[in-house]
Amino acid sequence: MFAALLTGLVYAPGLSGDLHLDSGKLYQVEQVYREQGSAVGLEDLSFARKFGRVIPQLSFYLNIAASDGVDPFEIKLTNVVIHFINAFMVFLFVATVLQRTRYCEQSHLLAAAVALLWLISAVNVSGVLYAVQRMNQLATLFSLAALVLYLRVRAASAGRPGSAARWAALMTGVSLLVVLAYACKENALLIPVFILLIEIFLFPDLPKWLGTKAGKAAAATVSLALIALLIGVFSGSGLLDYSERTFTLGERVLTQARILWIYIGQLLVPTTGAIGLYQDGIPVSTGLFSPASTVAAVAGLAGLAVFAVMNSRHQTLGIIAFGLAFFLAGHGLESSVFPLELYYEHRNYLPSTGLYLAFVVSAYWLLQRIPMRYAAGIVVIYIVGIAFVAHGKAVTWSDQRLAYSLALERDYLSPRAAGGMAQLYLEEGNVAPAVALLDRVIAESPHEALRARLQKLYVQCATGAPLDEQLHAQLANVTGRELTIEVSQAISNVVNVYSATRCEAISVERLIPTLQSISAALRAEARSSWHIDYYIGELYATFDSQQAAGWLEKLFLDGEESAGWVLIELLDRDESLQVGSGTSRALDALRARGP
Repeated sequence: MFAALLTGLVYAPGLSGDLHLDSGKLYQVEQVYREQGSAVGLEDLSFARKFGRVIPQLSFYLNIAASDGVDPFEIKLTNVVIHFINAFMVFLFVATVLQRTRYCEQSHLLAAAVALLWLISAVNVSGVLYAVQRMNQLATLFSLAALVLYLRVRAASAGRPGSAARWAALMTGVSLLVVLAYACKENALLIPVFILLIEIFLFPDLPKWLGTKAGKAAAATVSLALIALLIGVFSGSGLLDYSERTFTLGERVLTQARILWIYIGQLLVPTTGAIGLYQDGIPVSTGLFSPASTVAAVAGLAGLAVFAVMNSRHQTLGIIAFGLAFFLAGHGLESSVFPLELYYEHRNYLPSTGLYLAFVVSAYWLLQRIPMRYAAGIVVIYIVGIAFVAHGKAVTWSDQRLAYSLALERDYLSPRAAGGMAQLYLEEGNVAPAVALLDRVIAESPHEALRARLQKLYVQCATGAPLDEQLHAQLANVTGRELTIEVSQAISNVVNVYSATRCEAISVERLIPTLQSISAALRAEARSSWHIDYYIGELYATFDSQQAAGWLEKLFLDGEESAGWVLIELLDRDESLQVGSGTSRALDALRARGP
């Protein structure tokens, strides 16, 4: 009851306000609901690929159907309810783990403390109020259920051989939960890693067997097979394609070492200075000593890993080592080699369980050594402090301007926050501060300069400014790393404002070749260019729809299938447009085959 009350107080302000970041995808689900109602297939709800993450997509659809549209309050409230259910799963998992340790008599007390800290964590606020990350919440729910099931059945059979039927039932149950978790988010692939940690840290059978010749041979065989599998998966798969990032694989790995320590600090001692939503723009580590904190971060993580390995069987320190290993393993996907954005706090949602376990056990050991009244005071102050910061973070999820302002107060620039604040300024008629922010992005974040220049072009058009020759010339100075989907969003704004105003600030004759060069650069790197090609067609259509059709037809005949779909949409809008007979037949075949 205390936990429920405290959670309500923490999250209440965050339930109001709009959806942020890519939670706007939910409006696409609303459009499907408006068009298809209950006659909807799971493939219609996909955020990424066909049938990807179907369980959270279906839950969002049910939210939208129940509210007859996207209701941010209802969606966030549902997330908070799931969060509370997950806290109970954290309690079950931690209690079951502790029952295998010297702390078995205090297992429920310590598990309750872990669950409470996890529930009101300032970092985990981002995993709950970031609406679209319900996929992460549900993946955590099924992952913890799989681990609790495995632990309970495994503990019941420890020290004696289990029947084949029992093991088959266990593997079937765990596998089913893995599938359900994977249907929420790909983090479910870490469940076997967590099970391996459970075996190594909590059960003596596997470590003893690994010490035998047969065990060593099996471990070597499995390791080689995994290496071969990883090589096969990564080779030519595009999973390590960094062409759309402003950092390399090596830079990402080094930067993640620093970020993991930021996560640890914010999980254990959260500060109000780090509660902003917009964490893009964080300085990248370009080498071990650039910045100097990188080498310390790498050494510190190595120290944690060595501590975990060396104390895996220690009677007192083993459970602390397990918690640290669980935390590090939980970041094995999103904080490793894959070309994701650098910093997102929701990545700690499941891994933080391990860190809080290690922290609570350590704190319990220390607090036993001081008088009870002092220990109780420390605990109360700590919980109130965490709840206070978490409440402040929830407030930022309800106030877009506050979120932008907090991000812009840091010592490094968030291009997203700068662009968003510039848009707010423009809507209020404050053109000068909007342009100043965009100029700051151009100066301080050169890899985001193209998007900022497009936003400046939008501002000039919207305010009736004259043609800026220098700005148009600068638009052509792009690099491969600038060619992101967010650039296409900026192009969309430019196209829309020009279509509405035909302003003098935009020279279509100069802008179209610039966009064509961006499109060509994307195709040269075997990347999709449809989101650029579409707006090139839209720009052509502002003065000559037939020329737009010709541009798209040429791309389609050159093998760019996505241009065919854009061309189909254009032809459906304007039946007077003409394409070649061969193109018409190819488009009919494309329609028949489907996307």
